[in-house]
Amino acid sequence: MKDSGQEIDEANLRLNLWLTQGLVLAIAAGSSLFFLGWERTVRLFTAPDGSGLALALLVALGIILASVAMDRYLPSSWQDDGNVNETVFGNMSPFMTLLVCISVGVGEEWLFRGVVQSWVGNLWTSIIFTLIHVRYLKKPLLFISVFVTSLLLGMLYEREGTLWPSIIAHILIDLVLAYYLQFTLNRRKGKKQ
Repeated sequence: MKDSGQEIDEANLRLNLWLTQGLVLAIAAGSSLFFLGWERTVRLFTAPDGSGLALALLVALGIILASVAMDRYLPSSWQDDGNVNETVFGNMSPFMTLLVCISVGVGEEWLFRGVVQSWVGNLWTSIIFTLIHVRYLKKPLLFISVFVTSLLLGMLYEREGTLWPSIIAHILIDLVLAYYLQFTLNRRKGKKQ
């Protein structure tokens, strides 16, 4: 993968991913405890009821199906992220993929839904969330997809009053789409041989 004329290898990209997610988790925990206090932070992680879990699964399924449909029926140039996802997830083991998706889902939802959304609301949180995905800023389809996904995850949090539905939906979306990407890449490799 080329980025600003420099080669970024798989190992460095994954290391940066882990460092970034560790930082996101630390900022989420620290800011949650500082701004919300212990009791409100604990309440963020109240167990959801069955309808909250069902809604999380429904939201995740809708986003996954929309993403797969875009991949299959829209020009690939509209969704090109500079091969970052292929480089990160392409040769990753299923177990490591699961760990990455759990880390991303918990950290990002805790920080953005639990902390930021508590202060600025869902719309501004979704704008901020979308803007930090810098590599999508020049790709309107990806930009809109991240924004709509963030809005839906924020609505889940607002409706249920706990982070678990949005965390579960986020993990499922990332995990299924990562496995789908790995399956697609392996199928392409098989056809070339």
